[in-house]
Formats: sequence, C-alpha cells, structure tokens
Amino acid sequence: MKGRQIAGLVIGLIMIFLGIGAYFSGEPSSQTTEGRIAIGFVMLLGLMAILGAVSEPSKKPAQAPQTVTTVQTVQTVVEPLPPPPPDMLAGAKCTACGREVQADFVACPFCGNSLKAKCPSCGKQVQPEFVACPYCGKALR
Repeated sequence: MKGRQIAGLVIGLIMIFLGIGAYFSGEPSSQTTEGRIAIGFVMLLGLMAILGAVSEPSKKPAQAPQTVTTVQTVQTVVEPLPPPPPDMLAGAKCTACGREVQADFVACPFCGNSLKAKCPSCGKQVQPEFVACPYCGKALR
C-alpha cells in the first residue's frame, strides 16, 4: 500500500471511532437530532475515506509499448504514397522497378526508366518489350 492509501485508512478509522465514541458518550449534545446527524455525517465521511483508500488503484508508471511508439513515429516522419490517379490502368507496370504507372507514360516517374520506345519504321511510340510494331508491323529487334 502507498502512503496515501494508509493515511486514508487511518483517517477513516479515526473518524468512525470518534463517531462511535460520541454516539455512546452520553453527552447531551450527542443525544439531539442535530448531534446524531453530525455523528452520522462524520462516520459516513470516515467510511468514504476507507473505501476511497481501499479502492484506489495502485498507479504504476505507464509504459507505452515500443511498437506503438515506433509505428506512430514512422507515420509522422514518412508520408504515405499518394493514391494512384484514377486513369491508371491496372497491370501497367514499369519493367525496371515494377511499380504501377499510367499506360500513357513515356518514362517511369519513380525510377526514370523509359517505358516506351519509338518504332524505327513509323516513329510511333511502342512499349520496350514489344517484338513488332503494332502500327506498321515491322520488327523492332
């Protein structure tokens, strides 16, 4: 028990014993209605002091879990990636870094890799992994 709890118990017990002593003392003032109300009030306060001391939880230093602190710290330091634009096609990925890109991008905004090459025959842009130009049919390699 802590010092505050012990002090609460002692004060509460003293108040109850004083109330009991005053009630049975035979003093004329303790036999009146006002005297009995005062004695009851003192005993009630003593009981409340005891209950407060007994029910007071022992306060231990709060230790925050390291993972929560670490995650919160990381979340405040590292900003999340912005959501992809709505016109981004699923499955269009950079051949170098593998991140999703829009189908009409010429270069990957994340790593700078060229996403489209030009057909040497017709000059239209084609994807680097194409073997033949889809516009003119000429071989690209």
